[in-house]
Amino acid sequence: MRVKPNWVITILLTVVYMAIVGAVWAINDVNYKTVGDTTDNIMAGIIVPIGLGAIFLAVAASVLGWWRPALREVPRVGPRWLLLVPAIYVVAALGGLLSVDFARVEGKYLLFLIVGTLLIGFSEEMLCRGLGLVGLRGSLPEVWVWFFSCLIFGAIHALNIAFGADVNVTVAQIGLAFLAGTVFYVVRRNTGALVWAMLLHAFWDFNTLIASAYGATDSPARLLSSAQYIGVLLAVVGLVIILRKGVRPEAFVRQPA
Repeated sequence: MRVKPNWVITILLTVVYMAIVGAVWAINDVNYKTVGDTTDNIMAGIIVPIGLGAIFLAVAASVLGWWRPALREVPRVGPRWLLLVPAIYVVAALGGLLSVDFARVEGKYLLFLIVGTLLIGFSEEMLCRGLGLVGLRGSLPEVWVWFFSCLIFGAIHALNIAFGADVNVTVAQIGLAFLAGTVFYVVRRNTGALVWAMLLHAFWDFNTLIASAYGATDSPARLLSSAQYIGVLLAVVGLVIILRKGVRPEAFVRQPA
């Protein structure tokens, strides 16, 4: 690592990333409530701002020399049954997808949404469970690394309020994001690779956005979505197991406390 990890770097990365997204949203006059409704909205509200954010994070990873510790977790920690956590989240996501009438979905919209949600998965995970997590580990014990990485993940969603999102809905979204952050943290530590958290994150957002735009709200399949809370509960159990083991990633074993 060219630059010694520190929590201040995590905060700076978060502020710059949010500034990039917020500036593009302001320029493109984005309404958060309709960000996933059309191909034009996806381009203006997801692909361009999140894509620029992704470029910023990639450049930051190269300058800091943090690619390896951001993307890999060696050694992996926790029992293999914790793989049930992402599996359950996938099942929950299917609840939204099964409610969608794909005959109504244009191919261009589908392509744009796939690209957009992959960018979200990469960028938000790289920020919160990748580079951000590395910075926090340079200053804090692992329990606080988990807590603040999840807190940051929730906090970045507060930006939505400035672009049309309801305050009450956003507050609930921030809380759910904190819980989802715990899921993604456990997935990273248990699989040993950030990419699985990125893909799970992207799949979840793809499901959420397409179900919002084209899903039937009265579909019985939507009941599957409640399985996410089972996934969260297992993730919390896994979190306790992982933190109690007290295993530090190899890249940080020799870092001063």
